[in-house]
Amino acid sequence: MEPTIALQCSKILCLSYDNLPLRLKPCFLYIAAFPEDLEINVSKLINLWVAEGFVTPNDQSKCLEDAAEGYLEDLVHRSLILVNKIGMDGKIETVGIHDLLREICITKAEEEGFLHVSSKKGNPIRRISIHCMHDYDQQWPIEDPRVRSVLLFPKKDLVSIISQSCRSLSILEASQVTFLNFADVISTFVNLRYICFALNDASCPLGFPASIFKLPNLQTIIVHISPSLECREVDGEIWKMPKLRHLIMDCPLSLSHPFDMGIVSASNLQTLDEVMNLRFTDEAVKMFVNLKKLRVVSTMFRDNWDDFNLDNLVRLENLRELRVCVHKLTNLSGLWDHCFPISLNKLSLFGVPLPWKNMSIIGSLPNLQELQMMSVDVAEASEWTPVEGQFLQLKYFHSSFDNLVKWEVEKEHFPSLERLILESVWCLDEIPCEIGKMDSLQIIELWECHSSLAVSAQLIQKDQHENGNDTFQVLVK
Repeated sequence: MEPTIALQCSKILCLSYDNLPLRLKPCFLYIAAFPEDLEINVSKLINLWVAEGFVTPNDQSKCLEDAAEGYLEDLVHRSLILVNKIGMDGKIETVGIHDLLREICITKAEEEGFLHVSSKKGNPIRRISIHCMHDYDQQWPIEDPRVRSVLLFPKKDLVSIISQSCRSLSILEASQVTFLNFADVISTFVNLRYICFALNDASCPLGFPASIFKLPNLQTIIVHISPSLECREVDGEIWKMPKLRHLIMDCPLSLSHPFDMGIVSASNLQTLDEVMNLRFTDEAVKMFVNLKKLRVVSTMFRDNWDDFNLDNLVRLENLRELRVCVHKLTNLSGLWDHCFPISLNKLSLFGVPLPWKNMSIIGSLPNLQELQMMSVDVAEASEWTPVEGQFLQLKYFHSSFDNLVKWEVEKEHFPSLERLILESVWCLDEIPCEIGKMDSLQIIELWECHSSLAVSAQLIQKDQHENGNDTFQVLVK
């Protein structure tokens, strides 16, 4: 772009920023904290906005995260933020920003003393974002006590870049940074509201640092954990964090029962990802009244689902996303008797023994848009005919049925299906041709499946192309 044209564009874009409502200006300027060309995860961005205090509840929603989604959509509608990826549920998953807007964003952020972007030691400021480390000098940790937010994007092991004198620190985003003395310094930052970091054996030789759960103001905890780190047992102090909204871990954590700790409410908690062998007793589900996302793992060798009270999940009326992974559980009668909460729009089942007759329970979920069924243990051999009037909203279906032999499908069975993935399906000889007649279907993917499935998928693709649908795809892996 010629300099004169670029200057004219910049002036116009500056006017767009100047005319923003006050509530949106800090949200827009915060984009400057992220490196160039990075696809920004919307969930992370929203959690940061909330932790920074940019978001206030509105008349439509008292939930801060829902209000923040409205802020994001407003910025998108004003063409200040670009949408990179939209999920099957229609929600924005990742965003970016045009280069010219990014330059304006950084300039305005620094002019207004909002945020400083640097790979070197800079002026004292409330927020600092470090994008690269080639100029970083280990001799200068960030020491200014006025610093509230630090965002680190390089992938690196550091002794420390943040001095313990930064007692006002409330935001630490360091998803690829491993702090080698993390356990020694974390308890200093009692004002932390958001923390994202990496852990390995070197940073925490004694296991997961339970001291993090003694920080009373934390709202979001995101930890990327090395598989070799022993972190399965976690102090029950986590349930004494009244402001905690999101707990997100790479590996499952074993948590004590909250009621055993004398806790009667965790009403702010929205995300548990992922927890191991947690019992969802009557008292627990009353505590988790606002839980929206849950990933639960059972690794104990039990014969009965009732040991974990997962049939009580139906009472989590705000639950939108559920992932259940079980091992060696043979009795699931309690689960199928009570079914799942109707609020679900995403459901993932791993290793769950599933009678075919109970597929109608899943199919009857009115809001279900994404379904993943992996390593599903179907006891009897296998013929599946879906029920008409079910799976009405399902857009994404990923399955690995081990012994599905025959699949009877009519085009009315999955009226909204856009993406079908079959993985490790060896007993099924062909994909029903009626699947190819679904107007909504855009892609069929076959991962490590019987070769005959690829033949039938290619015939479906041929029919689609002959009917003018040139965008229909078949992918075979």
